[in-house]
Amino acid sequence: MTSFNKRFLTILEQDDTLSAPLDAVGEDPSPDLGLDPGSDPAMFDEEVPDNPIGDLQDEQREGTITTLEKWIEEVGSFVEILNGLDEGSMNSQINKANCDSIMADVQRSESKKISRSAAELSALRESLKQYLLVARQKGTSAQEI
Repeated sequence: MTSFNKRFLTILEQDDTLSAPLDAVGEDPSPDLGLDPGSDPAMFDEEVPDNPIGDLQDEQREGTITTLEKWIEEVGSFVEILNGLDEGSMNSQINKANCDSIMADVQRSESKKISRSAAELSALRESLKQYLLVARQKGTSAQEI
């Protein structure tokens, strides 16, 4: 055997000799840490008071969710005003304008800006939706605890 094997075996033998006296005495190495005999478990049942910090955080979260929902709705309605499919949208009215009207000039110079602004606002709306989902998930996980 190598010197490492000899050392390893001696360590194992020492561990066996240390644990043997405890078993010989009869002590339980894992004592039961339950209640004393005659103790009523109902004595220890107490109602936990509400956490005012948790309540405040819940109120703030609900306020944030309400604000995000409002912003998402308003940004979405403005995107529809700019570049919606209905006839009332800016791009629709500009594209239907007569060739000799001022709207034709607006269409030539501003149509791309309107479409780009609508695309940027749509991206903002989707980002806000993501934040709304995260806020709702945090609220749900906090309530489950």
